[in-house]
Amino acid sequence: MRTKAVAGLLVLAVAAMAGGAAGYAALGDLQFERKQADGEGSESITPSIFPHWVHRTRYRCYVCHPTLFAMELGATPITMDAIGKGQYCGACHNGRIAFDVDFATCARCHRELEE
Repeated sequence: MRTKAVAGLLVLAVAAMAGGAAGYAALGDLQFERKQADGEGSESITPSIFPHWVHRTRYRCYVCHPTLFAMELGATPITMDAIGKGQYCGACHNGRIAFDVDFATCARCHRELEE
């Protein structure tokens, strides 16, 4: 019975990773709509997708919550400037712990989901 549960979790983890990479919504993905500081043109900016399950398989909740992110979607005012300064996603996505956030990696987060 335990073997089946572990196998099921592995299948879900692989599906989540593959789904996130291919642009498909995976279980637990969160979509953040981007807004311009002046409130104009936000409809032309691709939203960012956070693959929650992929992160959750590697880290416990307390690594990010509540110190880096509030538990409510949209409650944390994430900006690219803040990420670049090592806040929010930038606490890990700094080129040492995880891939760096720069123009070469934009599409890893800012992409459209296909359902």
